[in-house]
Amino acid sequence: MIIQTRCIREAKPGDLATYRWGSLRDFEDGRIFAPSERLLSNYKYGSLSWEAYERQYLAEMEAFYQKSPGCFIELLQRDEVTLVCYEALPDRCHRRLLAGLLARMAKEQGIGVVLDIR
Repeated sequence: MIIQTRCIREAKPGDLATYRWGSLRDFEDGRIFAPSERLLSNYKYGSLSWEAYERQYLAEMEAFYQKSPGCFIELLQRDEVTLVCYEALPDRCHRRLLAGLLARMAKEQGIGVVLDIR
């Protein structure tokens, strides 16, 4: 399985849009993997450090997985998935965190993973 991340400027039609706001254009709707509005706002406006944001986003995704594992399993059954967001660099973007989480889940199921983080 190949898991890629891309800034929206590098995205192609059919990539998975994991951002909360904005047009989906020709992207597949993946907004269910976006951080909550509260979490994103707290981080963007300085109420949360990046480290706290990371922990809380991953906790949100773990809780979402417990409620809706099928959403994650569907992604893990693909040969390739490209996660898209507006952040220019992946260093402080949830798409990198989500890619890491998916890679860990894939490995736990015996699925080989290639990560391409941009």
